[in-house]
Amino acid sequence: MRQELVDLFFSLAEHNHDDIPPEHVYQVILQSLGAQPSSGLPYSYRSLAAREVRGVDWPRVYDLIGRLWPDFDRPGFGSLFREGVNRILAAHRVAWDLDEQGDLCRVLPLAAHSQVTDAFEELNNPEYEPALTLFNAARHAYDDRPRRDRDTCTNIFDCLESVAKIKYGRPNDTFGQVKNLVNQNDQQRGQVIAMFTALNNLRNQHFGHGMTQDFSLTGAEVDFIYLTCIGAILLLTRTP
Repeated sequence: MRQELVDLFFSLAEHNHDDIPPEHVYQVILQSLGAQPSSGLPYSYRSLAAREVRGVDWPRVYDLIGRLWPDFDRPGFGSLFREGVNRILAAHRVAWDLDEQGDLCRVLPLAAHSQVTDAFEELNNPEYEPALTLFNAARHAYDDRPRRDRDTCTNIFDCLESVAKIKYGRPNDTFGQVKNLVNQNDQQRGQVIAMFTALNNLRNQHFGHGMTQDFSLTGAEVDFIYLTCIGAILLLTRTP
């Protein structure tokens, strides 16, 4: 996959030499990876860049995609760069996808991806500004390479708690206290309250503030918490 990415970078540059010279791509790759570009004229920019890319850890390869994105996007080749990168990532079943802003985002099933997008739109309401900050922190942790699982869980649940406190006008309450108030006032179904209770218990035992044991949730459990909290956020913001 590394060599396919290098081929893509230089293929685009070689076909659009006046806008993004191959020499520039070569210099960016080497300097971004902490290597010193050759002072003379290399016999092959491709070969030297490929050699450097071959020897670095995988996270640095993904970092390189993000570093080169603006250099291709600025002269108008962003869509070609993005399409080429995503074709290579998909062919190797990589769990990230380059979005239209040049960010690598974790690939989700279509329905789950739609939920994340819908939640982002809902939280763009000015009243949910504090929650949106937490939501973005959770997304960045979830999309990071490697994924920061505890930060993902902590931030997405804190976002849910913020939404609940704003929605029901209880800024000084905990999520559990807001949940109990909602239950007393019959503002959500009993089964939904039970799910909120279970989610809150997961948080308190596994990733909440003051937890007494090391974080040990599996990747699948992190996915579950992330997407369940997003579903709960949508439920609360859309409740009359």
